[in-house]
Amino acid sequence: MGIEGGSKEFDRSVLHSTAKEALNAFEEIAESAYAELQSKGVSLDSFASVNTITADRLAAELRQRNEDTTANLLRLCEKPAIARFVIEDEDGRIETLYVTSAGTVNTKTVRLCSYMSPKGRLAPYGVGDEVEIPLKEGPRSYLIREKMTFDAVEGGEGWDSRPAVHFREKISPLTIKSLRDLLQEEGAPEEEIDALAVWLNQTDEQNVVEGITRAALTAMELRVAPILDRFQDEIFRLPIDSRIAVMGPPGTGKTTTMVRRLRQKLDFAYFDEDERELVEEADEAGRAHADSWILFTPTELLRLYVREALSKEGVPAHNERLWTWDEFRLAVARNQLGILKRATGGGLVMDHQGRDDHLLSTTLPDQRAWFEDFNRWQSQDFVRQVEVEAERLAKADDERASLLGQQVSEALERSGDNIIRLLAELVSLRDGLEQLASALGKKTREDLDEPLKNLARLHPSLLDDLVAIVDSVNRQSPEEDEGDSDDDEADDESMEAVEARSPLDRRRQAVDAFRRTMRTLAIRQASGSKPADSSRTGRILAFLAERGFETPDLREVGKVLLVQRAAGRVGNAPANYLRRISARYQRFRRAMRAEGKWYRPTTVGGGHVHPAEVDLIMLAMLQAASSMEADRLLSSRLSERRPALLDTIARLRCNQVLVDEATDFSPVQLACMAELARRYIGSLFLSGDFNQRLTRWGTRSEADLRWIAPNIDIRRIAITYRQSKKLADFARTLARLQGLEIDERPSEFTDNVGFDPVLGPCLETNAERAQWLKARVAEIERITEGKLPTIAVLVPDRDVLDSLTEALNAELSDMNLVAKAYSDGEAIGQTHDIRVFPIEHIKGLEFEAVFFVDVDRLHAEQPELFDRYIYVGATRAATFLGLTCQGPELPGVLHHKDISYGKCW
Repeated sequence: MGIEGGSKEFDRSVLHSTAKEALNAFEEIAESAYAELQSKGVSLDSFASVNTITADRLAAELRQRNEDTTANLLRLCEKPAIARFVIEDEDGRIETLYVTSAGTVNTKTVRLCSYMSPKGRLAPYGVGDEVEIPLKEGPRSYLIREKMTFDAVEGGEGWDSRPAVHFREKISPLTIKSLRDLLQEEGAPEEEIDALAVWLNQTDEQNVVEGITRAALTAMELRVAPILDRFQDEIFRLPIDSRIAVMGPPGTGKTTTMVRRLRQKLDFAYFDEDERELVEEADEAGRAHADSWILFTPTELLRLYVREALSKEGVPAHNERLWTWDEFRLAVARNQLGILKRATGGGLVMDHQGRDDHLLSTTLPDQRAWFEDFNRWQSQDFVRQVEVEAERLAKADDERASLLGQQVSEALERSGDNIIRLLAELVSLRDGLEQLASALGKKTREDLDEPLKNLARLHPSLLDDLVAIVDSVNRQSPEEDEGDSDDDEADDESMEAVEARSPLDRRRQAVDAFRRTMRTLAIRQASGSKPADSSRTGRILAFLAERGFETPDLREVGKVLLVQRAAGRVGNAPANYLRRISARYQRFRRAMRAEGKWYRPTTVGGGHVHPAEVDLIMLAMLQAASSMEADRLLSSRLSERRPALLDTIARLRCNQVLVDEATDFSPVQLACMAELARRYIGSLFLSGDFNQRLTRWGTRSEADLRWIAPNIDIRRIAITYRQSKKLADFARTLARLQGLEIDERPSEFTDNVGFDPVLGPCLETNAERAQWLKARVAEIERITEGKLPTIAVLVPDRDVLDSLTEALNAELSDMNLVAKAYSDGEAIGQTHDIRVFPIEHIKGLEFEAVFFVDVDRLHAEQPELFDRYIYVGATRAATFLGLTCQGPELPGVLHHKDISYGKCW
């Protein structure tokens, strides 16, 4: 309502003088910032927007020019101030202070502080509050006497704030829709009045109203509030080495808090001395602190959404900093960790379709227990392997080998179940073991070369054929024979040699493959077994036998090779422990399948794995690397001879790790992300809501969070800002009917009452749905007086996406609107597009209007996740929500006596 009759305490003259002072302050701040930018040689045009193409260049340029200062000056040119305070200190001194979003500038008359600075802690507090500020000279208390917040804009008439909010003690605040319009009212000096502008802007709508008005969202972007509330403010100011999980219902500003925290924690100006010491040096990958962060989102669309929000906050966010987990997993597991197969060598093949028919139905929802079982098993398996090699060494005819075998057995006994201590013990024996392996290798090399010399002498034509068969074997993905993963063919030493000499010319590659074949044959003969027919060795031997090459007897060579291999494996134990986790996973899978645990009794072809299986292997490797680096004794003994994979993993770690919509990730995935934080900083920020989890395997509880990071600080926020009162009530009712625990409180003073949801029943064809949607879109445009806000249409699956979009475009053409389908959530789209998405891409986004199409079909196709999809989708809508169904009634909890729907708004 208008201020007339609303509050007799209102003094318009106070607002007039404050408005005039504020507009003058905006101008002075912006002019000073622009002058400093020019002195640095920075062009405003080159920084007008940050997008994918320019982000890398901008990031580099900002670092060269002192990133923090330049970015802050740019923001001051656009938004000179976000708030004005009149404060009184402990000594009774009164000060008028303008708060900026980031950074300050030298001005003649305006006192400034950055919202990121300690004094910026005043921002979320209200008139009458007394706030203690931790300043360098010691804590001081300030009483807030006046407060006004701004949304500064520069137009043709000069600076304005649209709106500004004037806060008053213990009564409703006042929203001034335009400070410039306020000055043009009666009482302002003649020179301040633009008569034409006054006439053009004359309406019956009041410029000053009680309460806080809310602007409609007209672009698909995160609604980043310039000032967080005091709960969010406390969170984003926590030290950089904090591990935080911010949990709360939709619209409570979790992502905003994350964005603001990252922005502050990239700026050295706001670090205390302890924080600065943690990050002042480049990380292990050589990245400066400004580039040493990584942020994960569950979907590509949300990644784009967050990137836009970061860009608006002055954070250049390129693709190396923002990832979906699917993209990151593939890149790292394939290129860094060697888990997945590449053209140059072995590894597993990940099923990108996520087929899980080889897993028990209970496996994916219980990934914590699955991982713990695997990690325990693989550690024990590693110890068993060391025990076998120790026994082999101890029983060898070579006296040196026998003595070393006894020493390894003693190390095993001293270490007990402590893998890291065992590795440290074995490293102390490394020199002797390596010398033994080298001496034995000289004895066997000539014996293994003899069959190749015979081949060249007796069957020279086979050499060219051998090149062809090796090429063929390298190109093919052999059928999985997990018995062949028992290390004969994937022997560490031989595999290492292949990688070290790659790429080889085809002849040398064929010779190398023949030698490895003879080596494997010798070991198999000495062990009383033979290579599997489907294995690499089996196929090369079959090819040679078909052409008359007689398989040599290499049993005696094999006995020496077994001792040599034992010495090599034990001597290289730290690298083997890390690198061979993937091979141990395959043995684990075979063993568990035989027990009927975790896996169905079916084989999986070609070493294929579900993405969640890759997650297990990655987490085991990342945790093992962290444990090895954290142990001082092991680290000192490894010294410069540390495994190369340790350095590879160290280069993956960043100063800050952030995760949006964390509950959609599995606990194993989140634990992998937590391991990406540099060990002595450990900075981790998770945001999410258990009630919004849209995956069967997502993170479900605080217990899951504490398993991921035992010392995590879980903060709950509950004040909602996104939705109108009616839609917030609708969402709370849905949550209650679904049995969800929800702690949600509306923000104070909001005037956005909004509308009830509307229902379109019995819409069986796309033509009928499109007609109904067109009518609702037209209604929204009339309500918003022609300022069409953001609109999303959600469909149950991709099958109907294109056909509905085509029908909708046929209807919307006479309104000059366009509907766009985004099957993979691959783009944000143009401002006035009607965006059509499959339901799975809705997570984390916000629209002014949301339409659910065919909710009864969604209920039939995804009954397990139906309630979650409805709750999450309904909370994406800020003001308008519409639902359609093919039948006469809505399904599930939507058809309940406590929920009412309209036919139109």
